[in-house]
Amino acid sequence: MPESTRLSDLTPADPPLPNYNTLHNEDDSQGSPNESGFMVNKRAMYEPGAVMVCSQKRACCVVTLGFAAIIAVALIVAFTKPGCPEATYTGEPVPGLSINPTAAPPSTPPTATNGEEFPWSEVRLPFHVRPLHYDITLHPNLTTRHVQGEMTIKLTTIEETTAIIIHGDELNITQYSLQNKYGKPIEIVKFLVYPPHQQLYLGLSEILRRGSNYTLRMSFETSLKEGLEGFYLSTYTNGEGEKRFIATTHFEPTSARSAFPCFDEPHLKARFHLNIYREPQHFTLSNMPRQTSIPVEGSNLVMDEFQESVDMSTYLVAFVVCDYQVLSNLTAHQVNLSVYTPPNMVDQASYALRVASIILDYYHTFFGLSYPLPKLDLIAIPDFGAGAMENWGLVTYRETALMFDKRHSSSRAQQTVAVVIAHELAHQWFGNLVTMSWWSDLWLNEGFASFMENIGAEVAEPGWAMQEQFLVEKMHPALELDALLASHPISTPVNDPAQIESIFDTISYKKGASIISMLESFIGRAILQEGLRLYLDLHSYGTATTNDLWEALTQVTRKHGNHLDIKGIMETWTLQAGFPLISVSLQDGQVTASQGRFLVCEENVTDPNEPLNTTLGYRWHVPLTYITSANPRNQTMHWMNLTDVEFDVGKDVKWIKFNVGQRGFYRIGYDSAGWNAIIHLLKTDHEALTPADRASLIDDVFTLIKAGSISAAVALDLSMYLKAETRYIPWHTALGHLFQWVQLIFNYPAHTLMLEYIHNLVLPHYHRIGWNDTGTHLERLLRYEILWAAVQCGNTHAIQEAQLLFFEWRNHGLIIPPNLRSVVYSTGVRYGTEDDWRYCWQVYNTSTIPSETTLMLQAMAQTRDPWLMQQYLEYTLDNVKIRPQDVMTVLKEVSKNPGGRLPAWRMVRQHWSKISQLFGHGSFTIGAIIKAVTSPFTSSFDLGEVESFFKEVDVGPGERALAQALETIRLHIQWHEHNLKDLTQWLHQHLSLPLTNTSSEQY
Repeated sequence: MPESTRLSDLTPADPPLPNYNTLHNEDDSQGSPNESGFMVNKRAMYEPGAVMVCSQKRACCVVTLGFAAIIAVALIVAFTKPGCPEATYTGEPVPGLSINPTAAPPSTPPTATNGEEFPWSEVRLPFHVRPLHYDITLHPNLTTRHVQGEMTIKLTTIEETTAIIIHGDELNITQYSLQNKYGKPIEIVKFLVYPPHQQLYLGLSEILRRGSNYTLRMSFETSLKEGLEGFYLSTYTNGEGEKRFIATTHFEPTSARSAFPCFDEPHLKARFHLNIYREPQHFTLSNMPRQTSIPVEGSNLVMDEFQESVDMSTYLVAFVVCDYQVLSNLTAHQVNLSVYTPPNMVDQASYALRVASIILDYYHTFFGLSYPLPKLDLIAIPDFGAGAMENWGLVTYRETALMFDKRHSSSRAQQTVAVVIAHELAHQWFGNLVTMSWWSDLWLNEGFASFMENIGAEVAEPGWAMQEQFLVEKMHPALELDALLASHPISTPVNDPAQIESIFDTISYKKGASIISMLESFIGRAILQEGLRLYLDLHSYGTATTNDLWEALTQVTRKHGNHLDIKGIMETWTLQAGFPLISVSLQDGQVTASQGRFLVCEENVTDPNEPLNTTLGYRWHVPLTYITSANPRNQTMHWMNLTDVEFDVGKDVKWIKFNVGQRGFYRIGYDSAGWNAIIHLLKTDHEALTPADRASLIDDVFTLIKAGSISAAVALDLSMYLKAETRYIPWHTALGHLFQWVQLIFNYPAHTLMLEYIHNLVLPHYHRIGWNDTGTHLERLLRYEILWAAVQCGNTHAIQEAQLLFFEWRNHGLIIPPNLRSVVYSTGVRYGTEDDWRYCWQVYNTSTIPSETTLMLQAMAQTRDPWLMQQYLEYTLDNVKIRPQDVMTVLKEVSKNPGGRLPAWRMVRQHWSKISQLFGHGSFTIGAIIKAVTSPFTSSFDLGEVESFFKEVDVGPGERALAQALETIRLHIQWHEHNLKDLTQWLHQHLSLPLTNTSSEQY
């Protein structure tokens, strides 16, 4: 056990906190010494040369005393428990829940608020008791913010103990008591609070017996929080212009403890019974249906009582007090489905209701298990930090993730609503019905929900090509982040709230989804579906680990005659950070393919601080797929089982394309002949490859240039085919990379040349696609990309057309087609006046269309007026002007504006303490802000400034994001060193301009 939890460290006044490393049954308490870890040292008895001589009488005495000593030791060991738990109780030990054995002991013993030593030093709770049932009564006052609460927890004892440790954060505990199952009081002789770990300690006058149940009661007071976590206050403006208040919750991952005392760890599931007092003009919602509403005599209050929940984790508990309106229907599987919105937005709820009904019914069939609750509510929250939260039976959303108005909202906004709903409904099974045992396996929740969201959205909207969009929405962002040394494994140890918050990131969500997609590609959808059904069936209402998932999938694959080692294959993708670059060459019909970890920054390759995975050594089980010129429609697969491979494809093969459809989570590096063949194919017959394959080639080649592996000329040669490209996925991928280059060379002469080159690529499609908001979903998405690219490249016609529409909208009330609005608003502000900016500010403050307010935030960041830019940034510090949830959007969009990069960085530095106070406590937002304001930086000077500033501040859960931001700046510096000269030369040659100095001298 760790040094910090030795029994000798506990206060002398209290008996030791008993705990077992190995859990055993009541009748095993007299177990053998070996079972208890007791070791008898026989060395002194049997060392060479030892001589033992004694009389028979003395021998009898020795034997008798020896037996007595052995019995005494056995009794002592049987009833003495180590102080560091390694498993939680679920009937048998659960792997993956041990306290980190490498954690350093605290330099000083933990001290409670009253100055006494706190008897428990771990961030994780001990496993002596576990909750069975919570009975919670709350009275939130939405005017004073005061919350009064009472809570009763029915507990069961897993191991004998004389103390209960429970979570509580910023709670004023006013009363507490404990009773046994017969109602007899047990005296609580000591009550301690330790805020750093958000723990409460209750020292008892007697031992809690193993297997017995007890009842803990607490009365407490707290307040509705001002941030976006815990039980907090939110506001909206109704149709009459009145400010209205609602109280809502967001508990994931560790904020339930700030609303009521609880065992706030995901494996400690229990049932919840909730009562909430409210005023008559409000109503309340929770996870379960409301059972009764009873007026309180002598007051103007009503008490709502809710049905008892199923077993669930504390982070999934939710309740809302509001005065909303609702749209409802009954699904095909008889689930009461409702969407709640502010009264003036209820007409925007019908799309969400329709999509949720389709997806929920589909998931019933896909998972083979019915949605287990009688109702499911979806509710829009005006102030909400995340996109949505999957609380069981009461899913909370940002307004932009739930509201859709076909007259005003774009196709992109519509897709966001469908995808987020599909994600959260998938969580009702993955995460809620079966929950990860500990946050280290967060990806079991988020990776699977991210995988399922595209499937669910595809069912609701079959024409959207969501499986094709998976590449640009999931795979490409995950590959980009995972190429940094500051990435982390999918399954990664975390302990405290800040560490937990830090892994709510692209790796857990999008890499998790991507490796499941890869798994599906080689076992098939049917086997994957059957394996998921088995996993859910085995662990329903309980918790699971990654190994549990692999075991279920292995069982199913073997049942179907496939003996793949699923666990062995997939652990190379979940236990290692990063992914492989597969370097391939084709010579005389012979393919040679080798693998090695891909890192974009050269200096990282030999970084001495990089922890080497000695078991796997950064080798992977890679399903290497390919198609060839000889067989372009049928893929072939070779396994690279931690090795390199060679195989024949035939001497007649002219080109070969690896990683078909980019289903594999790896990149391909062709040799020069391979790239030349691919480029020739794209220029002569690009439709020989699917849009997904074309997008994957674009993403691979531009990323290899980042790493300095190949010349910038290769990507530019390949990109020339785009003049003939008409599909959304390749264009989205290409424009993302091309405009990233524009940003990187903003201060260099090549900047203007790069814009001219992009304009040459875009111009034919600009004329083809036009300004009419028509076509398929993907065509509408593509139109936005092309029109905005034309504006950014300075296309005079595009700018004038956008300005004309902006003028007619502002002055004559023209209704702009939804998919043109982003381009029109942003162009109107960029090339407009201060009055134009202020008109958009007015619309932002008065519009009841959430997607419209988001477009206003983005458009206002396009201003070229330094004073307006600074004023806009200052507005983010006033939550009356800009909601805290939107601060990140403003900072990100302003930082994209060349004139806003330095002002945004200066504002964050100047007001760091306020920003940190608002977002820093257990929030992933702080990391996103760090990355947003530093991502445009490209010089060693910028790097030094960022490093210098953050050395002096605590970034909390943003520590990993900061490391990634610093590595990204180093990558930008490396990009200049490798590519600026080649890029400039290529552009001059292909644009027929004279070559000028391309040194690092800037203007």
